[in-house]
Amino acid sequence: MKKISLFVYDFDGTLVDTFEDIANSVNLTLDEMNLQSLNQETIRMNIGSGVVNLMTRSLVGSGCNDTETAVSLFRKHYNLHLLDQTKLYPDGREVLEHFSSKTNVILSNKPTSFVEKILKALNFLSPFDSILGGDSLKEQKPSPIGLQYLMKKFNCLPKEVLMIGDSAIDVKTGKGAGVTTCGVTYGLGNPISLRDSKPDYLINNLASLKSLFN
Repeated sequence: MKKISLFVYDFDGTLVDTFEDIANSVNLTLDEMNLQSLNQETIRMNIGSGVVNLMTRSLVGSGCNDTETAVSLFRKHYNLHLLDQTKLYPDGREVLEHFSSKTNVILSNKPTSFVEKILKALNFLSPFDSILGGDSLKEQKPSPIGLQYLMKKFNCLPKEVLMIGDSAIDVKTGKGAGVTTCGVTYGLGNPISLRDSKPDYLINNLASLKSLFN
């Protein structure tokens, strides 16, 4: 078992299943802009690099490039619908309780206000010592600056840190900061890209963390 002091979790697709509400909000946005809706698989592929990238990609092929309006409308719709179907993945509470003596943080490309609103509603905010969203620092994942900031904040060496996420972006982020990486296969990320990114560990459920790290 590898000793870890700082557990860094991605949010969407890792701790919380947010896909249905994101997809619904994307299509509500496109409908309000009089654009054609997208199928769920297309939206799934567009997720992972923050709201601006999500909506920029969602406008591709529509003949419209008004990303600013799309982002504003998405934020409006998502703020209203982000708890319609969103739920924690299995074993999330149990795993955070198991590692409660460690430092547990979230590093997401999602706006911090959305992350906090969801966690509060799910009564799952208290296990986390820090939350960094896509608007917390000047750069988002896969830039390593979020991890570097967290390591400095909690005085941890790279060898003591684990980055856990469902996408190649998370693995690239971890490798860029020199920390141990763990991919989860059940989330929103492309499973082929995730495997190709060669995380140090690859697990099918969060509960597996308990047998790998201490």
